[in-house]
Amino acid sequence: MMHAEGQLRKDIAAKVGISVSSVRHWVSHYAEHQDVDDEPRSGRHRATDEKTDTNIALTAIEEKFISARGVKRKLDLDVSIDTVDRRLKEAGLPGRVAQHNRIFTDEEKAARLAFAIKYKDWTEEQWMTVWCADEHFAWGQGHSGRVYVRRPVGEADNPAYCVHKLPHPVKVGVWGCFSGRGLGYCYFYNTSLTAKLYKEILSTHLLPSVRLFFSADPPEKWYFIHDNYNVHKSLHTWLFNHGVDRITIPPYSPDLNPIENLWELMDKRMEKRNATTMEEVKNAWAEEWDKVSREETEFIQNCMRSMRKRCADIIAVNGDHIHY
Repeated sequence: MMHAEGQLRKDIAAKVGISVSSVRHWVSHYAEHQDVDDEPRSGRHRATDEKTDTNIALTAIEEKFISARGVKRKLDLDVSIDTVDRRLKEAGLPGRVAQHNRIFTDEEKAARLAFAIKYKDWTEEQWMTVWCADEHFAWGQGHSGRVYVRRPVGEADNPAYCVHKLPHPVKVGVWGCFSGRGLGYCYFYNTSLTAKLYKEILSTHLLPSVRLFFSADPPEKWYFIHDNYNVHKSLHTWLFNHGVDRITIPPYSPDLNPIENLWELMDKRMEKRNATTMEEVKNAWAEEWDKVSREETEFIQNCMRSMRKRCADIIAVNGDHIHY
């Protein structure tokens, strides 16, 4: 009889997906209480009531940049800052790093909206024929953005929990280009970018990059997208004379230039390199650029395919900021 009961518990456990000991517990519980309700549990009582929770959430909604500490002080709450922070998270209001966005003028919004409307019907295939180009800085060791660390209270200045930056980390100017078909060449420079230098870069790096992926005979249609930087605008005649169809991004619109996503990816890769000299930075960047070319083809394609949605999103917000 005992063997049969034991086998029955095993069969139930296997069927329900719980342990045999759990089956034994609930059989005993039902025999004693005639139900399968949980026993009342001891534990820490909630430090805030529903009214307090509502006031915490409303305060954060009204004052978007207030901290958990600020909410505690404003409402004169007799609870910990961690408790306030938990209530804010429960209300769907976790703390985030605020983005720095330009407040667009009406004219700037109108220009962004006009761009989006003009290109909203372009297909993904059309966007794959567009070449993006821009300038950036390749940084060496010692330059990094926001870094999070888990540290004990009062240890903020402990070197073990600090990010150590060099006084003057090495940086190198870099020009790069890509299309949905692949990465083109990149070019390093240590001087100011002039119209003369930019013309040389386009001649020696953009056009050869295009020839890597686009047929010259018969000539295959492609476009060149760049921003309103003065040096860029000075080459409009050169682009026209070389038969290049250009797409000009509205002012202050990095969210409309997919190469910004490429720069972000490259920055993350460079942060993992220990380059400390000019030559090491160049070599590290060139190696990572080559890896992206070989390993991130889907990422590159998605950057260009996203332009259809970017245009739609800008139209939806009437020319304001979008997140890309």
